[in-house]
Amino acid sequence: MSERPTASSSFDPQLIRALAGLDADASMLAVQRTRRAVMVAANERRMARVQAQKQLGMVLLAIGGLLIFLTPAIWLMADDLFEGEHFQDPPTLAVSMVVTFLTAIFAALIVTWRKRESLGGEPRGGEKY
Repeated sequence: MSERPTASSSFDPQLIRALAGLDADASMLAVQRTRRAVMVAANERRMARVQAQKQLGMVLLAIGGLLIFLTPAIWLMADDLFEGEHFQDPPTLAVSMVVTFLTAIFAALIVTWRKRESLGGEPRGGEKY
């Protein structure tokens, strides 16, 4: 027949006391660790939400600025086209190139910012991590 292990030979007496509720200090330590872990997770989630809101605001600001900046050029090009000019005419071609060039610069800036963000940002002031 197999023998049952005795409490003193295979179990930790501190663990038995903590499970039985006799060791209040051990329980408080576990509660404090759990509270700290939950607070850290909640803080990280809040910071991520704030960062997402800032990024959305910057994207909306950039798109609005680009539209405001390019509206006169697009209006001039549309006006020329409705008056009977063609895309190969010099004024319309120049405005088309300006609009395309500025949009390409804007796209390159977005790609650069996204790449920097995915790398975790750049150190400030020459610091090295």
